[in-house]
Amino acid sequence: MELLEQWKSWITQANRAFAHDRFELACGCYQQALTLLAAHWPPDGREEPVAGELDSESLIVCLSISVRSLAETYARQGRRRRCLGLLRRTLRQLSAWQQRQPLPMAVDAALLRECGRLWRELCRLEQAQAALGRYPADRHPVDRHPVDRHPVRLH
Repeated sequence: MELLEQWKSWITQANRAFAHDRFELACGCYQQALTLLAAHWPPDGREEPVAGELDSESLIVCLSISVRSLAETYARQGRRRRCLGLLRRTLRQLSAWQQRQPLPMAVDAALLRECGRLWRELCRLEQAQAALGRYPADRHPVDRHPVDRHPVRLH
């Protein structure tokens, strides 16, 4: 099975679980999708994907969808710190990846577009949390606490 089909399978399973409020199962499936993508992330300096892999633009889109879906699942579970931490960490990693190497224009455009989507999701969830009165809007408790013991790492 090709990477995209494997990813779609994990996302489909996760979405079904999410639709039935089976959030633990959904988290596990979204995490599997992220782990799959991280294992196929192009190393620094590689311009062309290896045969059978997704092109870089598609990989970025799949990563963004997976992260946003997992973050929403964490939010539904009331795991706000983990949710916000995942979004912030992903944005930092994507920014660092972009700065380490020159990227083709199409890849750079996909990266900027998906980072924008991740930022919007982060802002939406931070505002929702601030509205609940749990944390002041100008403070980010996630920055002071480690959230994941096994974060997804991009090469």
